[in-house]
Amino acid sequence: MPADLPSPSPLKLGALRLPAPLERLRRRLRKFGDFLSRARARRAQAAYCGAFIAVTGSCGKTTTTLLIERLLAATGASIEGGRNYNSGRYVMRTMARLRAPVDFVVQEVSGHRPGAIAALTNHLTIDVAVVTVVGHDHNSAFNVPYSEAPPAIAAEKGRLVEALPPGGIACLNADDPLVAAMAARTAARVTTFGRSAGAEVRAVNVDARWPGRLCFDLEVDGRLMPVTTRFVGTIMLPNVLAALAVVRATGRDMAAAITALATVEPEPLHMSIRARASGRTYVLDTFKAPFWSTALLAADLEAIGGRGTLFVLGDMSDMRNDVARRYASVARQAASAADRVVLVGKATRAEARMQREGYLNVASAADLPALARLIASGPERLVILKANSAIHLETVIDLVEQADAPGDPHG
Repeated sequence: MPADLPSPSPLKLGALRLPAPLERLRRRLRKFGDFLSRARARRAQAAYCGAFIAVTGSCGKTTTTLLIERLLAATGASIEGGRNYNSGRYVMRTMARLRAPVDFVVQEVSGHRPGAIAALTNHLTIDVAVVTVVGHDHNSAFNVPYSEAPPAIAAEKGRLVEALPPGGIACLNADDPLVAAMAARTAARVTTFGRSAGAEVRAVNVDARWPGRLCFDLEVDGRLMPVTTRFVGTIMLPNVLAALAVVRATGRDMAAAITALATVEPEPLHMSIRARASGRTYVLDTFKAPFWSTALLAADLEAIGGRGTLFVLGDMSDMRNDVARRYASVARQAASAADRVVLVGKATRAEARMQREGYLNVASAADLPALARLIASGPERLVILKANSAIHLETVIDLVEQADAPGDPHG
């Protein structure tokens, strides 16, 4: 049997086991379907797409894409958007489903492995490339030591910028050296955003102390414009600025965009907010939880204010090795600002270390019902839930509210 053919043993497709001949047929049909999808996407772009805006970065892609969609729409533009499904055939489907002209197609794009960006840029023309930040997400796919992952990841994500035509636009984070350096990889026009003094779209006078939401003054083109948002903390600030940079770079109405921004709620499970009858407000960041960006959220507790806050840490990803130490480093950072930190799931591996170090405000929960009881037993009104999607940490909210109901022995 040729080496490139699969084994004749039955192969698994989800819950369905297919004999090898059917599996080969399925793969061929899928490959043909991808070919058709790419062809449809190219035709649709030529016929209907005014400008294609592609958003990449190690985190913040979904929120940035959401904000670009909403802010451009507020300026009167027609929009087609693609969020969360950000690689391979899903990216093509956003463009392929166009049936009428739109001003902008906005699509988040993953650079999760070498060659991922080319899978898009080999087939579609990028008019605006947005890069949020570079970190350690999907570091294992790049086959380099953990400490060397960001430059390797930046090299891949920067291919989106390289693909821009001379008349294109790159919107780059001036606060991230790896992203800012991508300006040298394109002949397209570059617009920078951030808190740095040289950023063209710059946030100053930033405030995010709870119970307030993220607000700042926007310095742009010699003007100072007050901006309010619905986000908790400063962790989403680069994404907000990226969207505003797109508004500026595409010549849309900045005042209309800023007005709309004040009403845009976070994407579900991306720092989304739920206020409940008990008086608690929950911040849900439970879609994914790479170690490096979870550490950024823990550090942001200081900007939120910390006091009156409970931080729940669940399963993280992209840690490579020494898992207990990495969980402990996040818990330590959070414990320095929050009233309490509760570990659940795999994060409980750090419990012994935290006890040895004398952190009296760090506890652990064996499961979600135990976690609910711990949350309900405390006075904190702001509860921040952070984990990847594996343990569905957001489901603890109803358990807490039930435990806190009148007449409940745990209330």
